[in-house]
Amino acid sequence: MPRFGKERLSIRLIGQIRFWFGLSAGLLSALWIAWLFSCSREVFRFMTCFSADLLVLKGNELKFYNYFFSALATVLDLSIAIWIWMGNHSHKRKKDRIFKQLARTNALLVFWIILMVVARFGSLLPIILTGSPGYDNQLDLVDEFPILLILLPLIVFTQSWFAVKLVYRANRWIIISLVISIVFTVALKNTTSINQEFLNTAYFQKFEKDFRYIDEEISIAEKEYHLTFSAETIETLRKWHSEGAIEQMESIKAAFSENHPVSMDTIILQKIVIHNYKPSYWARYGRNSLRDWHYALPNDILKQIGYSHPDSDKTKELFLVLQEEIDLVNTPLIQNNEYRNYTWTERRRSLGRRYDIPVALMQQLSDVRDSLINDHQYEELSKILPEIKNSRLQGTAQ
Repeated sequence: MPRFGKERLSIRLIGQIRFWFGLSAGLLSALWIAWLFSCSREVFRFMTCFSADLLVLKGNELKFYNYFFSALATVLDLSIAIWIWMGNHSHKRKKDRIFKQLARTNALLVFWIILMVVARFGSLLPIILTGSPGYDNQLDLVDEFPILLILLPLIVFTQSWFAVKLVYRANRWIIISLVISIVFTVALKNTTSINQEFLNTAYFQKFEKDFRYIDEEISIAEKEYHLTFSAETIETLRKWHSEGAIEQMESIKAAFSENHPVSMDTIILQKIVIHNYKPSYWARYGRNSLRDWHYALPNDILKQIGYSHPDSDKTKELFLVLQEEIDLVNTPLIQNNEYRNYTWTERRRSLGRRYDIPVALMQQLSDVRDSLINDHQYEELSKILPEIKNSRLQGTAQ
């Protein structure tokens, strides 16, 4: 072979001990990195529920990310292996030493830069974007930018071999390593991926009572009134801070204020969100402003009752909506040392009753209740309306 020709890469040139050490170090680093990626994902998902809805990955998203992190861990382990392999001292050409040092530097550079980019991007998204109130999957990387996630492992793979080819002829090694990387990616995905259902179950247990009520009311409405609610509507009912949940709340309130009869499905949805005390948005005008009341105003409910026949199902449901608002106003206050004895829903309603219910709303609710009780055509239905017991209202009346 001419002195200036590149040799074929082989285990003999690398050295058997160095080859197996590099391979072992790469495999161990791949396992560690893949496990770290999976754990970090669950930690950051957990962080999203502090101020927003828990980020729950759908089936196709979860599978895609599992393969992405496994593939990335695999090619990063290749960078570690190449860094060790290129440390051998077998030099046939004068520039081999320089090219090998270049290959080692390039391998480490790719390893740390990619790890830094993924760590930075993966931490900022859940903290700033997905962990913010109003996030509703506006940035969907899997569906909108999958090519970015596909190219990243490919770039690491090709960059790791780029400088090696300056020293050796390594086409066969590249093909073999590509096949092994694909196989190892699948194996890593099946062994290091953490089941997200552990966190999902723990999170949704807090809202078990709310979700049970949603399912019961939807089932009753479907059986008694032959209503059909879309899966998207039901999923939005189960969220608290997403953009869709906020828009759903505001559209329901707006429907009650219109000068025409509201639909039965909107009435059912309003009853559910009041019972579960779903928040709509941050206070904009102060807690004593009716404009910050998230639900239908009592006067609007009274107007809607006037659009329906006294014996109709719609009138009965509107009275139940009014009953839910009175029950919310009458929610007992929970002392701080007793919080652990109550469910998450009861705690949330107690805090809302203490801080978020305007006095003007309670006065309007009392006037509407008195108006219906004094109307003989609603004599039977008005019996379900409890007396308003809120001390703030009673103090104002005095």
